[in-house]
Amino acid sequence: MDKANIPARLAALTEHWSQQTLAIANGNQFKVAKGLGATNWHQHDDQDELFIIFEGVMRIEMREDDAVREVRLEPGDIFTVPRGTQHRPIADEEVKFIVVGTTITSTKAGGKPN
Repeated sequence: MDKANIPARLAALTEHWSQQTLAIANGNQFKVAKGLGATNWHQHDDQDELFIIFEGVMRIEMREDDAVREVRLEPGDIFTVPRGTQHRPIADEEVKFIVVGTTITSTKAGGKPN
């Protein structure tokens, strides 16, 4: 098993809202990602999605009942979007973060913008 350096792996990312696996533990994938702009609205019916903010600010909009709730995340913050919750991360300026889940993917179904 090799170690992974989080800042180096974040610096190597070239595409926003794409993820690169750092490690797998207990069935969870730990991935680094960068974001700018907004993802598409999406949900994960089979898993929670955990965000850990490394650098920058991210807002996560979530549809709850007939309203939209927004959570603002800053460096050092951790937040879990519960499974089945429609959501979309938004970054007005580049944000660097870690995402944790069993099969979180960087696809259109996973919210990646075109």
